[in-house]
Amino acid sequence: MAKLKLRKAELWKIGVLLGIFVIGVIIAYQIQKPKETLPIINPAMLNEALVADSLESVGVNHKISDFNLVDHHGVERSLADVQGKILVVDFFFTTCPSICIDMTKNLRKVQEAYKDEPRIQILSHSVQPEYDTVEVLQAYAEANGVNYDQWWLLTGDPYEINRLARTSYFAVMEQGEGWDEHSFIHTENIILVDEKGRLRGFYDGTSDVDMQLMIDQIPLLLDEDE
Repeated sequence: MAKLKLRKAELWKIGVLLGIFVIGVIIAYQIQKPKETLPIINPAMLNEALVADSLESVGVNHKISDFNLVDHHGVERSLADVQGKILVVDFFFTTCPSICIDMTKNLRKVQEAYKDEPRIQILSHSVQPEYDTVEVLQAYAEANGVNYDQWWLLTGDPYEINRLARTSYFAVMEQGEGWDEHSFIHTENIILVDEKGRLRGFYDGTSDVDMQLMIDQIPLLLDEDE
C-alpha cells in the first residue's frame, strides 16, 4: 500500500512539472511570436488599371493627399479634418441601383461596430457630384442611418474626386470620357487607411465576409496608434 501511495505521489509531481513546462512553453511562444499586422500597400502592388500612370512604379512611402471637398452638411473638408484618424473610404453615388446599396449597408455595420471610437472616420465620395449636391447627400444620409459624427458623404469638383480616386485611394478604373456613372467606373473596393495616411487594406464592400474581416482587423491599426 505504501508503494502504491508513493507511486501516486510521484505521478502527481510529474504531472505538476509537465503542466508547468507546458505553461512555460505557451508563455514563451506568446512572447516571441510576431505581432499580427496589416501590410502597408503602395501603388506598385496594385492592379495597374486602378492606378494613375504616374504612380504605377511607386513602391514605398505612398500616403493619401490633401483634398478640398464638402460634406453632406455643407461643411468644407480637407485632410486636416481627419488627421490622425483611421479612415474607411469608398466611392459611390446616390442613384446607384446595385453595388452601392450593399456597400452602404456594410458601412453601417462598421459605423455600428465603432460608434464609440472617435478615431474611426468613414468617408464616402460621390462619383456623380454634379447630381449629388449637399441637399441630395443629406437626404441620402438621413435615409441610410448615417451618423454625422463619424461618417461624411463628400461631394465637390469632379476632377478633384477623380484625382483622389486615381492617385490617393485607387478605387476606380481608368478614367472615361465624361463624368457620369457609366464612365466613372467605381469599384466595390472599400479602403482602410491608417492614422499616418497609408493604405492598409482593400475590402469588397458588397461582401459580408470581407467587411466583417475589416471590422475584425481595424483593432490592429488602433493598437498601432496607442
